[in-house]
Parts: sequence; C-alpha cells; structure tokens
Amino acid sequence: MAREATPWLDVVAPPRPGIRDFVAAFLTVLVPTVIALIWVERLEARNLSLLFLIAILYVGVRHGMWPALFAALLAFLSYNFFLVTPRFALHIAPADVLAFTTFLIGALLVGGLAGRLSDRAREAKLGLRSITSLFEASRDLSGAIDPAAVAQRLLSHLESAGCRASIWIANAGQLLECARSPDLPANCIVQGDVNFLGTDWADDVGATRKRLRLQTGDRVLGGVVIWPLPDEAVVRPGQHWIQTLLELGAVAIDRARLMAEITDTRVVAEKEGLRTALLSSLSHDLRTPIATILASASSLQEHDESFDAATRLDLLSTIQDQSERLNRYVLNLLEMTRLESGALQLNCALIDPGEAMASSLRHLERQLGEHRLARAFDSAGQRIYVDPVLIEQALVNVIENAIEHAPSDSLITVNVGTNGEHVVLSIEDEGPGIPAGDIDRVFDKFFSGRSDRRRASGVGLGLSVTRGLIESFGGTVQAVSPIADEHGTRIDIRLPAHPALETTE
Repeated sequence: MAREATPWLDVVAPPRPGIRDFVAAFLTVLVPTVIALIWVERLEARNLSLLFLIAILYVGVRHGMWPALFAALLAFLSYNFFLVTPRFALHIAPADVLAFTTFLIGALLVGGLAGRLSDRAREAKLGLRSITSLFEASRDLSGAIDPAAVAQRLLSHLESAGCRASIWIANAGQLLECARSPDLPANCIVQGDVNFLGTDWADDVGATRKRLRLQTGDRVLGGVVIWPLPDEAVVRPGQHWIQTLLELGAVAIDRARLMAEITDTRVVAEKEGLRTALLSSLSHDLRTPIATILASASSLQEHDESFDAATRLDLLSTIQDQSERLNRYVLNLLEMTRLESGALQLNCALIDPGEAMASSLRHLERQLGEHRLARAFDSAGQRIYVDPVLIEQALVNVIENAIEHAPSDSLITVNVGTNGEHVVLSIEDEGPGIPAGDIDRVFDKFFSGRSDRRRASGVGLGLSVTRGLIESFGGTVQAVSPIADEHGTRIDIRLPAHPALETTE
C-alpha cells in the first residue's frame, strides 16, 4: 500500500503505488489461485474465474488502478497456467481464444475502473483535508498580531507538512531572520537586502535550493528557504501547496503591518485630538477666570480710593472665587496626568463619608449662591477607606458640575447612605438632564455636553478625574438621568464600606 502523504502534498502529488502495493496485489491473486487449485476437480474452471474477478476488484479498491491492472494480468496468467487444460502450461486452445480474451478484457476493465474510482475517491478525500488545512492555516495566520508571530506560525505549518524552513522579514530593505527550523545548514542564511531573494544556493549535500519571496503584489515582505525532511524528498519549492501557504503568510504579514500602522495612526490621532481639546478648553475656560482676576485686581489698583468697603469686598471675593476655580482646573489637570501615568500616590485612611461630603460643600459655599441645598446623611456608622484630600476633590468636582448645569434657584440634593456592603454618596440636581446618547460619555476627558445641556465653564475634566479617583479607591461612579419629568441628573458614587472600628494597614 502506498505511503499516505501529508495533506499538503496530496493535492499536488497524489501518492504513487509502491512496491508493497504490487506485492499486496500478488498475494491477493494468490488467494483465489490456491482456492481454485483445491476446487478445480469439483468445479469447472470457468466458474472459478469469478474468484479472480473478486480479487481484482479488491485490489483496485484497496490499492489503486496500477496494482489492479497488475493483478488482472497475474490473474489471467494464473488462471491459464493452473486451471485451464492442459494445466501447468501457458496454452490457449483455438476454441478458448474468445473466452480468454473476454476474461482478460473483463479483468482489465474491472481492475482499471475500480482502481480509478478508488484513486479519485482518495484524491477527493485528501483534497478536502488539504482545503481544510489551508483554511485552518489561514485562520491561524490571520490571528497573529505582528510579523514575527506570523513567521513563527508559518514555520509551524511548513514543518507540519514535512518541511524545514528559514523565514526572514524585510525591514527597511534589510532581511531579519524571524523563524528557523533546528539543524539547518549555516549557508542558507540570507544577509543583505531583498535582492538576494529569488536566487539559488547549494545546500550541504549539493542540492540547489531557492530563496523564495514572501510578497503581495509588487511588495516584497520577506523570504523563505524550504527543503524537505530526510524522509520527505518529494517536497519541492515549486509545488502549489507551498506557494499557496507562502501567499497566505505574505498576506498575514502585510495585514499585521497594516494593523500596526493603523494602531499607531489611531494613537497619534487620539493624542492630537486630546491635545487640541486641551488647548481649546484651556484657551477658552482658563481665560475667563484669569480675565476676571485681572479686571478685578486692576480696578482695585487704579480706583481703590473711589470704591466703598462693600465694592472692594465684592471685588476681592470675585478674585478669590476665580482663583479657587482656576486652582481646581489646574488640580484636575495634574490629577488626570498622574492617573494616566500611574504616578498617583494615595494616603488612605478610614474617614466618615458624611464629613467628607460636608467638607466638600463648605469649599463651594459661595458657588452655591441662590441654589437651594438639601442634605441627608445616614451612613449607619460605616466608614470609607480613601485619601481624604482626593475624595474631597472628587466630590467637589461632582457638586460643582451640578451647580454649573442647574438653574440658580433649583434644588441640589446630596445624600450619604449605605447599600449592602457599600457606602453611596449621591449628588442630584434639577438641571436639563443628560441626553441618552451622552450618558455613557459624561466621564470622558474633555466632554462637556451638547447644546441641549447648558455649557458651563470648565475644561471637561472634572467628572473624568472623579471616576479615576473613585476607581483608585476600589469604588464605582455612575450617572443617572433623567430623574423626574424628563430632567435632572444624579451622580452615584459607591465605595466599599468599613466598620468604624476597623483598622486597615
């Protein structure tokens, strides 16, 4: 029986019958010969000829067309020599010419057709295996995220098909070896530029090998040298399966490079977008408090004697308010930079969440202005393990956001409570609410809402910084909108609750 080749080789070079196939055909014909010799005295020779046809049919199905034709000739000779009178001599009587000719033609037809159908069925089966292997190779190669990974996977598929290989990737016109089978000849290494590809080289046994190209269209992406394992001498670089596999590898390398370029381009675009948004926000939102501070300070400097005490106090309060706002902008920028760089340092302690909320409200007393404030603190003695300074900054950002986006005479409600194993700090306003399309974006950097949500001053970092700080404490923050009558927004901050007497290292 022929050796079953690898799936890749079967499509291009179906297995040819070997010596074992012809030996098997001889032994198969020997079986009906022995049986016929035993029964020849009881049955007529022409009846025993059916045994040979069965044997020929078996050889064709099992071993292919050529062994079946060989078996047909053997059966004809065996039948004539052992069974036909005179026995043990090759002799055809004139009266038996038609019978022998019919037997020979029938044997050849049965063997040839059975063998041909068997070969076609085997080729179809192996072809399906090859197509399946190509599909799996394509899927495997497409999953690689960089050219080096593609080279390793391509080498793995070549080795599974009975090849050894060395694979290079072109980089700026130079070839870099990325994958190599063990025990390869040293002189297969390609050094220099891609012009070496497509040339011949002689291996350690004097055989000529090709340096094949990995290319898509006119773009040369790398090169491969392929030769068979010692027991796979039938592998040739020009075979269709190798070309197909190399084309798949080249496409995968090209795709990996394009993905890397797209990723780099997207990163650059995002950085440019963030820089543009930052510069736009800074130029617009920082200019207002700075201009207010300068105007108030210059008025005091130039007209101080003409102002009464109430006017001077109002100007000083304006300077203080705008300075504090400017300070919060700068703090948010600094904290966002620390969060993104991983340089944020926490000095956590167990604190009362109600005290943290009350302290944050005190920082914004002047900003509250005509807003009505309702508070409900009931933390059931639970504590939160946070950095006291940073939690206040996070709460100030949320409260200030509520102040800026709600009408001046509206109600702002702050709550501190518990929900299972969490402490919940909520800030609710009666503003226009957040459109459904923006609810998932309110915590993005530099996002300040659409036109239907009143544009207030701010660089759009407050809620983003708040989310980063709360998550660094192991908590979560969520926006809920609308609250009632299609308006209103509530920001819920959830932090792990700790008993008042718990000590945390």
